[in-house]
Amino acid sequence: MSAIASLTLVPRSSVPELARLARTSSSSLRSYLAEHGRKPQDKYDWSGYCMLHVLSYLEERDVDLEQSEFDAESAAINKVHDLAVLITPAHKRFLDQLDPAGHREEELAAHFEEMGLDFEESGMAGLDGLTLLRDSISELRDDEVLLLHIG
Repeated sequence: MSAIASLTLVPRSSVPELARLARTSSSSLRSYLAEHGRKPQDKYDWSGYCMLHVLSYLEERDVDLEQSEFDAESAAINKVHDLAVLITPAHKRFLDQLDPAGHREEELAAHFEEMGLDFEESGMAGLDGLTLLRDSISELRDDEVLLLHIG
């Protein structure tokens, strides 16, 4: 089974509507995102499982991108939409810790292996995930939220 990691920028004011639609159906949520969201310029070309392991790697280093003022909305979305993380401009406080220059490829590869995902380029997949997260979060406007979906 494979997973895809995708990013969608949505208006901050739409987050309650996303949660409401998630309670209705995942197809309603997907339609709303297609109509009102926009994709960042960059995308993640590795498996969604790699991004999942980047998130756990970061969490072990006290960088928790899954916690925000929208925890209740995230929980509602996650009930029907695999894993969804709502990243806000408040997460910019982690930009220095997301800088790939502060992480070693071998460290990321070891974490991936520990999580059961061992392949030759895993460290590079981790660094690419850090780069994408850092760049996407740094470009967030105050009126936007970044929806990271892994599924």
